[in-house]
Amino acid sequence: MHAPWDLAPHLPWHTFSSPADQWAVMPSFLLGEYLFYACAALAFTHAWKQGAERRKHLLAWFGALLAGTANDMIFMALPLVDNFWQAQGTIMITPRLPLYIPCVYVCFMYFPTVSVWRLGLPPLARAALTGLAGSLFYAPYDITGAKFLWWTWHDSDAPIASRILGAPIGSTMWVITFVAAFSWLLGKATDRDPAVAGKTVAKGLALVCGLSTLLMMLQLNVLQQLDGGVPGPVGLVTVIAVYGLLIWRGSKQAAPAEPRRADRILHAAVVLYFTSLAVIMAAFTPEDHVSTSMHQTYGPCHVEATDITGHTRYLYVCAEDFDEDYTFAAVELPKDGDEWYTVAGRPHTNYPKWLAGVSGLGLAGIALYSFLLGPLRRRRR
Repeated sequence: MHAPWDLAPHLPWHTFSSPADQWAVMPSFLLGEYLFYACAALAFTHAWKQGAERRKHLLAWFGALLAGTANDMIFMALPLVDNFWQAQGTIMITPRLPLYIPCVYVCFMYFPTVSVWRLGLPPLARAALTGLAGSLFYAPYDITGAKFLWWTWHDSDAPIASRILGAPIGSTMWVITFVAAFSWLLGKATDRDPAVAGKTVAKGLALVCGLSTLLMMLQLNVLQQLDGGVPGPVGLVTVIAVYGLLIWRGSKQAAPAEPRRADRILHAAVVLYFTSLAVIMAAFTPEDHVSTSMHQTYGPCHVEATDITGHTRYLYVCAEDFDEDYTFAAVELPKDGDEWYTVAGRPHTNYPKWLAGVSGLGLAGIALYSFLLGPLRRRRR
């Protein structure tokens, strides 16, 4: 198993690949990759145009970039949670880390963080709403990406076994708690220094990079006990309910800010983002996608391995017994021990359900962020 920073020169990966070649084998992924580049760039532009609060917004942008990327590296490095493998984008940092992934973190952390700021909530309510808003931002990507092989999951890992439309419940709970932790820690640094002096920048980056993942894991460790030690529906409902209660209590102290002209940039990016994912789900067929990349190591069926929490999973994936949204049909079957091989997308089993899920989440996301960023609040007045 390769660490996320291992350049693995023996593997046939490339730092740069042709967009035309990518379009031929994974067209939806090409659009998704550059969608996140565009949204991250628009988020930076939004931060830059914040006038007196530019430093605070730039701290949120860079904090999301650094804390998010660090979290991804930690997750890929720890055997306990090393349960996903990214497809090969047109720009790769390492064989396991496409450049667009840090941009994904910027988007689902920066967008909700600064949007919720506009409501003027107290710290805990602000963090809770940011976590839920971050999850709503991430959810259609989580569904679309897995369906179109933008990454592949470990086939028998217990923490990601419970899924909704192919997206693990554990992934949803991770986003909620991680983004909430990021928001709360960032507030610890900036609430007492709205001008965001150099010392505050250093403190903010140290807090979010050093503690966001830890606070997320502490919350998940408690929540997953409600489902027998793994993330599940009871834990998901519980975290949503607890966070909802915090938001309700904090809403009594809310002091919403006037809509800002620069926020139109973020609002336009939100509409672009949610609409694009719905169009991707509607327009492309997963069976036309072929991913040649690192995946779960191929090998004999039913070889058990136990993680440090005592959960048992199969060490290898095998063609005779697996249940993922890919297939080995019409591709060369890997050899035992292969970690770099090709898989093909599996056709939809319920296309209307998947399309309704992504489109519905997109509409809900547009509505929520339109409220947070001002357009809907302005109309209500």
